[in-house]
Amino acid sequence: MNRFVNSLTIIFTIIPAFLLICSVATAYINPSHLHIFTFAGFLFPVLWIVNLIILLWLVSRKNMLLLITLLVLALSWDHWQNTFQFNSSSRELQNLKEPVKVMSYNTRMFDFYNHSGKEGAPEKIFDFIIQQNPDIICFQEYFTSLRKEEYTPTAIKARFRQYGYKYIEYLKTHKGGTGYGLAIFSKHPITNKNAIRFENSLNLSSYADIDINGKRVRVFNNHLESIGFQDHELSYLDSLDFRMSESQKEGLRNISDKLTRAFNSRSKQAETISRHINNSPYPVIVCGDFNDTPVSYVYRTVRQDLKDAFRESGSGFGGTYNGKLPSFRIDYIFHSPQFKSYNFSRFKLGYSDHFPIMTTIDIKN
Repeated sequence: MNRFVNSLTIIFTIIPAFLLICSVATAYINPSHLHIFTFAGFLFPVLWIVNLIILLWLVSRKNMLLLITLLVLALSWDHWQNTFQFNSSSRELQNLKEPVKVMSYNTRMFDFYNHSGKEGAPEKIFDFIIQQNPDIICFQEYFTSLRKEEYTPTAIKARFRQYGYKYIEYLKTHKGGTGYGLAIFSKHPITNKNAIRFENSLNLSSYADIDINGKRVRVFNNHLESIGFQDHELSYLDSLDFRMSESQKEGLRNISDKLTRAFNSRSKQAETISRHINNSPYPVIVCGDFNDTPVSYVYRTVRQDLKDAFRESGSGFGGTYNGKLPSFRIDYIFHSPQFKSYNFSRFKLGYSDHFPIMTTIDIKN
């Protein structure tokens, strides 16, 4: 009986530890080379907590297998800090030398198609942003149209008249100078700007050099490849069970193909962005919707040695995805190591499939 219990203990210790190592490996393996591990990255928070519970159980039993679990938890500790933070207090910012409040927000086209089901969404989004009063805003899925008065370029710019400097980059410009793309709004002068376009993609990145009280900072705004799930596919995932029909298996293969394509595209886009960051002549602030978790090749490639504002002053898991799937943190604000960031916030505003995030960065060198 003791031999059977010992065998089960070994199995229940080794397998979760191995799976946790596999999930961590996703941050170091390019999905275009080996994409099978990429899916494990989404399971990292669950696997880490499971291993922590196992560790506590092994400690209570005084079982030396605890050394294995302790080792994998220690090896993955840095990734856990990217995933979860215990910060709970905010800091008074009056004593900061050169504070700059930065917001990043994927607006889902300012809810043009009313996916949220809420009335007056664009006005409420605008009012929220004006109330928060950031100095720099990076919009993803920025959208203007002549089909509705509140979405015209003139109407939106009028709502943000306190931002004297704007850089709007559309994937394609339509009638009346309207379109869909990225935008950087700033209270400080924009001295240079450029787009970073990706092949065969409806996503893009951009950057703007901003003069903040005589100091140049390059601000990157990014929207990386999305998976492109349709509502019926999300509902399909909810309905899966162990007794799958052939049509369900085919649907699951299609979903897997979409995931693989997105992983591969994002890895290439992340490498492109990383090169631009490395070539920047100025310190950087990197914002955007990466559509990937903190335990991923994309996150590690773009961040490099930059600081993650969530890790500096965020709290909890900080999930930014607002949809049917579990809420992962897929929106980020990074900055150069010589800066310090404070009071990272995630706002549960329900008008988009992303929550806006904001932090205050002290750019004093």
